[in-house]
Amino acid sequence: MRRLVSCVWLLTLQVLTVNSLTQPNIVMMVADDLGWADMPWHDALTIAPTLTSLANSGIILDRHYVQPICSPTRSALMTGKYPSRLGLNHDTINAGEPYGLMVNETIISNYMSKMGYATHGVGKWHLGYCSWDLTPVKRGFDSFYGYYNGHETYYTKVTHNFFDFRFDTPAQNGSVNSEVVWSVNETYSTVNYANQAAKVVHDHDKNKPLFLYLPMQSVHNPNEVPDSYFQMYEGIVENVKRRTLLAMITAMDDAAEVVVSALKQTDLWENTIFIFFSDNGGPLKGIGNGQVNYPLRGGKYSYWEGGIRSSSFVHSPLLPGGIINEELLHVTDWLPTLTHLAACGVEPSSKCSGPYHKDIDGVNQWDAIVGAGKSNRTEFLVNIDPKAKNSALRWGPWKLYHGNPGKGDWVPPPRINEELYNSQFTEDLREREKFDSDMEYVMDTEWNDPDSIMLFDVVADPAETREVSKANPDVVKTMLDRLEYYQSRTTPPRNCPRDPASDPAKFGGVWTPWLKSC
Repeated sequence: MRRLVSCVWLLTLQVLTVNSLTQPNIVMMVADDLGWADMPWHDALTIAPTLTSLANSGIILDRHYVQPICSPTRSALMTGKYPSRLGLNHDTINAGEPYGLMVNETIISNYMSKMGYATHGVGKWHLGYCSWDLTPVKRGFDSFYGYYNGHETYYTKVTHNFFDFRFDTPAQNGSVNSEVVWSVNETYSTVNYANQAAKVVHDHDKNKPLFLYLPMQSVHNPNEVPDSYFQMYEGIVENVKRRTLLAMITAMDDAAEVVVSALKQTDLWENTIFIFFSDNGGPLKGIGNGQVNYPLRGGKYSYWEGGIRSSSFVHSPLLPGGIINEELLHVTDWLPTLTHLAACGVEPSSKCSGPYHKDIDGVNQWDAIVGAGKSNRTEFLVNIDPKAKNSALRWGPWKLYHGNPGKGDWVPPPRINEELYNSQFTEDLREREKFDSDMEYVMDTEWNDPDSIMLFDVVADPAETREVSKANPDVVKTMLDRLEYYQSRTTPPRNCPRDPASDPAKFGGVWTPWLKSC
């Protein structure tokens, strides 16, 4: 259902007038630890008809980048800022640690709520919960259904030996009504999230636009999936880890179908923009669940393309489809892009100016996404991590690594040949992926040296096979100067050890906020 709005919004101390423009519903589905080659548009073995159809008839975002790990990506998404400015640039927020995304940060749900949207979160939070003030419904969400921590079991909803699953809504006195949902114990979480998201849609007041944030648990470890999905791959994939992983994706695809069906049943779909991406690349063999980023190099935790280039798309009946978009996009761009949509509908920037956001790193990319213009960015900061003594920057076609970028293997899918897991490319693989036959390998770099430098042209060489720093000293100097600028804006990592006062045994066996403020 279309809605006309005529209002004045106050955003970041700037006044914006919105005249007679349609506010679309926005559904943002974020997969967890999904590999580049795990989705059907990159790997035909995956059974995911709903997401495949949406992607192929929508706009595939071929150069959409995220952070290398969970909490940093989510903080960048929510604030439009690089995690290095938030002190969330090293590792993730772990259970019982007394810090999180700072309460003085205005996040995407705050903006959408101010702009008239009903805002709901379903799934994984992972931005801290030491105080109730850090939890979703204190930060602009009308409801939150899911878990606060970074991972847990899919059936029993347990992490670090204690339960973590709840339904939160705002209380009239400004506190949080938080119900621990014990009833989901022994039910598959992907089904829980699909059913709750559908309920949100069916209960939605059509006089308001809907913002539904759906950060899935899938396909983070542990490898758990109903047997019916596992059996769908019998005779197709022999490797058990890979087979289970693909079955988990199929279950997530069914969840997407449930949400899309609910939107259609309630006549909301025709005015909905559906966004899908992964929070980081898939973990490599040894720590992964069978994910594959091949032919990209590296994976989760690393700055290589396999760690930060995310399988992504946008689909909407309001937009053209069948497009592969190669414009440079970064996860920080979603905040200004979505607030543009909230203010202007699907109109391009040339016809409507969206809100001005002071002091963020993201840029409005709506024109670039829909083909009405080029990307509004030429660079992005991959990360600066003072603890790990490494950093990386993308500038134009170039990617520069300063220090150790993380594990940089190429890991082909197991169906090719199990022994290739631990080898480099063969001639057959070079031909299959159309790699240069004379490519050079970067295997002897002293990555533990914080002063080491590597440079790649990731447009011409997306698999990062040819290190070219010595041939491009001017590019290296320019990029090091840019890293120095970003270093001047970096906040020291705020990681701290688990607080004994957070012990769930003190709170009925449930992970629960335990401090008045943090």
